[in-house]
Amino acid sequence: MDSAIVETFVSSSPPCNCKCNGSTRKGIPYDRSFKCYRQQKGVEVYLLQLRHVLLRIKATVEEAEGRHITNQAMLWQLQVLRETMYKGCYLLDTFTYRILQEQGEIDQCGSQSFALSKFSSAKRFCFSNRRIGAIFQGHGVEDVQKMLGNMHSIIDDMAEFIIFLKSYPPIIREPYSKYLFMEKCMFGRQAEMEKIIRFLLQPEPPGANSLQVLPIIGPPRVGKSTLVEHVCYDERVHNHFSSIILCSGDPSAPEGSDVVKKQSHGSHGRSLIVMELAEDLVLGDRQWRKLYSSSHMPLGSKVIITSRTEDIAKLGTTGAIRLKYLTQEAYWYFFKVMAFGSTDPEVDPELASIAMEIAAELDGSFLGGNVISGILRANQHAQFWRKILKLQRDYVQWHLLLFGEHPHTLLQKKQTAYVWSLSNNSLRFKVLCFKTHSPLIDVPKTTLYEFQARNPEVHRELEVLVWKSRIPPYHSYTMRCELEASQDTMAKKKRPHSTV
Repeated sequence: MDSAIVETFVSSSPPCNCKCNGSTRKGIPYDRSFKCYRQQKGVEVYLLQLRHVLLRIKATVEEAEGRHITNQAMLWQLQVLRETMYKGCYLLDTFTYRILQEQGEIDQCGSQSFALSKFSSAKRFCFSNRRIGAIFQGHGVEDVQKMLGNMHSIIDDMAEFIIFLKSYPPIIREPYSKYLFMEKCMFGRQAEMEKIIRFLLQPEPPGANSLQVLPIIGPPRVGKSTLVEHVCYDERVHNHFSSIILCSGDPSAPEGSDVVKKQSHGSHGRSLIVMELAEDLVLGDRQWRKLYSSSHMPLGSKVIITSRTEDIAKLGTTGAIRLKYLTQEAYWYFFKVMAFGSTDPEVDPELASIAMEIAAELDGSFLGGNVISGILRANQHAQFWRKILKLQRDYVQWHLLLFGEHPHTLLQKKQTAYVWSLSNNSLRFKVLCFKTHSPLIDVPKTTLYEFQARNPEVHRELEVLVWKSRIPPYHSYTMRCELEASQDTMAKKKRPHSTV
């Protein structure tokens, strides 16, 4: 190495931040910089290994998802593979994008701070090693090593799984991209779906006189209706029951409002009743009468009850299925595929890095993920994505400041929430009401994004289409929004506090 560059290392390097002991060889301090460099390169090797192992697991998961697996142990192992894949992808992307962000800051800093130095390249080398090396301090390297160890262990156990997998018939479908498949398919609930189907198809236990009931419990918009609808669409379930009836749990619904989703004279007259309890309601007299009359249905008939409350668990003749929101890792996997569509995220890691920050602001909302990913997919430019990130981040922080909760949580509770404007940062739209509609109901053609992007003075109040699902039960979601200046909103929120 040139002696001038060596002198630059010695004179300009502050103490090393990595885990190296800072010892010198023959009194040469710059040796620790090379230790930082070696540590960074070591982690890069680990990340490369992680990428290769993930490819093998992804290939196995994709092959398994393309087959009709009925064995519960196989389904459990497939779920373990999925969860490992989500965690591995999240960890890999986290470190990869963090390095890219640090390098971007270093390049920007280097172009300004080191522009006048004749040894600027050496300074940037040392500076970047310390900055990037700091990323892998603490448990960073250990996390990557631990994940690699877990994945290698899982791969070692996959040999028998792959052999048994070939014995299951393939699902016939046209070639697809991952995005098109996920847009038209339920995400992250395959294990629960197979568990419900197993309950529906299994014979009555000997001596059973009561109707078999399965409770499904979960918070709002977690996907209870979507899960049940997919179960009803499954060919095995469809052929097993002669009638499938959806009963409304809404006490305000008129008599005779039940939806018959299937009616035939086959399948030994067996019926499936799906009862969706609205809000946090428990079964009233009317619903109890429905269940009581159902007890006289033919042998093999089943009932599914969905609700937000744990109270319905006691109605089950089998253990309740409890749905939770996706993990952070699974949600990122879903959002990345939806945001990039048919484009490979690795082609533009800068966009992927921005997308990961946006996903972190969405609080695991499926609805928010579908809406925002659609906006991003239509305009894949970094400047636009950064604008959406800033708007979403400011929007979340603003709600936390005023209401103490994420807007996703406020909408679930039917409390006051706002949406941002693309055309004017000083304006916000107050959500007056949020509704879910069946596919039989006409909905507005103007989308929320179009409403946000246009001149707000054109329509100060309007009902807009937030999102239309492309998977069963094909619900549409609408909002009625009202224009409200942010200063007025702040003043209204502050007045009660000032009078106390």
